[in-house]
Amino acid sequence: MATSNVTEHLRRQALRRADREALVDGDRRWTYAELDADVDRHAAALRDGGIAAGELVGVLGRNTGTYVVELLALARLGAISVPLNWRLHPNEQAYVIDQAGITGLLYDDDFADDAARLVAATGVRTVVANGDRVVAGAGRLAALLDGQPSGVRVADAEKGPDDVHRLLYTSGTTARPKGVVHTYGNLTANHLAQVLELELTAADRILVSAPLFHVSGLEAPGLAIFVAGATMVLTPTFKAADIARIAAEERITGMVLAAQILFGLLDLDPPPDLGTLRYLLFAGVAPSVRQEVKRRLPHVRLVDTFGMTELCNGICYLDAAHEQSKLGALGAPFPGVHVRIVDEHFRPVPPGEAGEIVVRGEKVSPGYWRDDEANRRTRRDGWFLTGDVGRIDADGYLWFVDRRTDLIKSGGENIASAEIERVIARHPDVAEVAVVGVPDPTWDEVPKAYVILRDGATVTAEGLREHCRAELARYKVPKYVQIVSSLPRNDSGKVLKRSLRDAPPAAPGPADASTGSPAGSPGAADAPAPAVAG
Repeated sequence: MATSNVTEHLRRQALRRADREALVDGDRRWTYAELDADVDRHAAALRDGGIAAGELVGVLGRNTGTYVVELLALARLGAISVPLNWRLHPNEQAYVIDQAGITGLLYDDDFADDAARLVAATGVRTVVANGDRVVAGAGRLAALLDGQPSGVRVADAEKGPDDVHRLLYTSGTTARPKGVVHTYGNLTANHLAQVLELELTAADRILVSAPLFHVSGLEAPGLAIFVAGATMVLTPTFKAADIARIAAEERITGMVLAAQILFGLLDLDPPPDLGTLRYLLFAGVAPSVRQEVKRRLPHVRLVDTFGMTELCNGICYLDAAHEQSKLGALGAPFPGVHVRIVDEHFRPVPPGEAGEIVVRGEKVSPGYWRDDEANRRTRRDGWFLTGDVGRIDADGYLWFVDRRTDLIKSGGENIASAEIERVIARHPDVAEVAVVGVPDPTWDEVPKAYVILRDGATVTAEGLREHCRAELARYKVPKYVQIVSSLPRNDSGKVLKRSLRDAPPAAPGPADASTGSPAGSPGAADAPAPAVAG
């Protein structure tokens, strides 16, 4: 498949649609001509600041126009971007930086303290401050931009389909985040699929509310917006009221929403003005909720999907023609994507029968960065093993059956139970621990820890949460900690997590720290970032 640098689309749009609006960030607006020129200036500035082609560069910031321009500038230079999850604990961010081999870091003012810790603790050597808070040894983006001559141009680095565009770190079923490789070939395949499946045109104005460190922010449709010559509109918050206001003011035609944000929109009074909206993309919503959304927004195409970071976002979208007849299905595979359902012996199963979902195609990541063991575990004969259970009906539509058992999905974030277990197990009072996801009305699932204490232990449930807060992002800290005397096991001694997930909730008490608003649960400032594809 022929592949080029994604930023070449900006050159093309700057010629064909110079005055059309390309990017909106609050009061800041870029036409395609202005965006292309700004990407040139930033690429030259970052180059002068020490960022080189082939270098891995972490980006630590919220959804802003500067963030988008920097990602594009890094691609134009031929550097490899690594969007960093700002909700992670600095210790977790430091692990990502060291595991990836990141040597450059761009950061916003909000994360200057984290940046200072990362510079001191890791091998980062080139640092650029996007704002006014400059840590030791960092250059200032504004000064680097001021040093660029008028009309500066930077040639797009030549890229082939196997060249690495970026790494996205995702928490899976292991205790440490894994770096998913996205190649330029992956992006080319995804952008083509997004334009075709969402029927994107230059008239579209797409709202991006999912964070740009998530695949759903970057690729659903994300950068494909620029391929279509459409307009990307950013929202700085995940609040339903803000999204509704921006959608009305900016005449939004399409957007991705996490389930909790969708529920928030439905609860707004008065109802939001979504008259220009033509599609709404979301996942993990019950058919009854989907029907209610359709009743309220009969003119909107409701798009369900199955996707993962490893698949460069979704691999299927439910089409408008089958919204009702295939209610609950996730759609048929994208062009260039093959989906198969297999049994435990990797044999294809008949239509309608459940089994593991495996995928191959141009959108599928070639693997995890510097993790041969994970690649061996998840690849077989050219197929990627999702670990999820599904079925394909006689018409070729994919239906989701069950999720990977040890992965907790909380408000769009993937949380590895093994990571939490590893932290709790290091407490000197803990003998054994098992962590599972339990239902939550707001976040879908939240972590719950079942803990066996050592003889003579004095730690409390709240003390164990405090121990977790010292090492984990707040959304990973168990909302519930229950002290138990034993854990259910099978004949081989393995803990039966399904039994723990299916157990009735214990009444809150001294052994089960489950308060109305526990310190470990997401608050307004820590709400799990909206995402569709994990």
